Amino acid sequence: MKWVPPGAVSAKALAAYRNRRARWIADPVAAESDALSIALHPPSEVRVADDPDAAVAWVREWHRYSGPGRVDWESRRWRDFGTQQVPVRLVLSSASEIAAAAGRAAEWALLGMRQRRLVTGLGPGTPTLAAAVASTHTRWMDLEEQDFATLVAVVRWLADHPASGMFIRQLPVPGVDTKWVSRHRGLVETLLDGVRGDRDLGVRSLPRMCEVAVCDRSLLPAAPRIFATPLAELAALPLHPAITLVLENKEGLHALPDLASTVALHGAGYSVHELADVPWLAASDVVYWGDLDTHGFAILDRFRRHLPNVRSLLMDPVTVENWRHLGVPEPTPNSNVPEHLTESERAAFDLVRADNLRIEQERLPWPYVLDRLPGDGSQFSV
Repeated sequence: MKWVPPGAVSAKALAAYRNRRARWIADPVAAESDALSIALHPPSEVRVADDPDAAVAWVREWHRYSGPGRVDWESRRWRDFGTQQVPVRLVLSSASEIAAAAGRAAEWALLGMRQRRLVTGLGPGTPTLAAAVASTHTRWMDLEEQDFATLVAVVRWLADHPASGMFIRQLPVPGVDTKWVSRHRGLVETLLDGVRGDRDLGVRSLPRMCEVAVCDRSLLPAAPRIFATPLAELAALPLHPAITLVLENKEGLHALPDLASTVALHGAGYSVHELADVPWLAASDVVYWGDLDTHGFAILDRFRRHLPNVRSLLMDPVTVENWRHLGVPEPTPNSNVPEHLTESERAAFDLVRADNLRIEQERLPWPYVLDRLPGDGSQFSV
């Protein structure tokens, strides 16, 4: 093995620094007694004989070494060269020395300072606080100073107010807005868990708004034809439609004509299952119309798991074959195989999956759609 020159120390120390850094942050006291011994692999007598000038130059390099750590020397007694002192190892005896040898002294100093600020500012916390601080260090070490100060202030405030019920924009912490919390939410939650033992921010989110189209105005005469309402208020509406048509996308909702005893809702993609808790919807004939792609069928599958009697509209193989020329490649297909499809729906799903096809519901010719909107039920997939 080639003997190790002083120039190779930095890479070896950097590897140790990166591997041990999180552990050091979790236990700074133990870090300062951690050691790294780098074997220098001095040459054998045979190697010295092969290239005595190189061996002498290597020994001189280590005599001139002035970096961190301690160089250990040992005597070697060689028949042809006599007794020689050779360097055998470099010992770095603390986290600070390892960081310095790795060229990360300034970074380690910053990490130590910020670790102390976090533990002091958030403590005493739970026994897992030190681990939470350590596990997130790659995220908080790169924050600008103002963002780091904000992080400490936000976690401290949330820890002191576990159920504020405020919206994020209302938090009385300077420098905080919705975008700040969105960018750093995972970091905040992990640190909060270390302080308080749970990740719940205790804040309120804006309610999901559901768009509603009252296609039969007699069902809700005083309301606009199309409006948006929170789910809780949607459930409380005095509606008793015979048919509830749920659409994956909003555009079709706004294009719907008047339909007898029908209310239409925007399903909001994979959130569609939340509609299953609306009593008047569950009591009606529920029809789902989504895109002809793997995600459209996955959403239908999810809806049907919560509301087994859901029927589908225009999600059949005939519609796929008739209008496949209006489709485009699906950029990121859903890899799951739906389990709650009818025979006709499964055939349509197999077609779009096999051909990587995406036919958005709005792309279907509108006269074709109008002829098949809920009526006698013959147009549904069964």
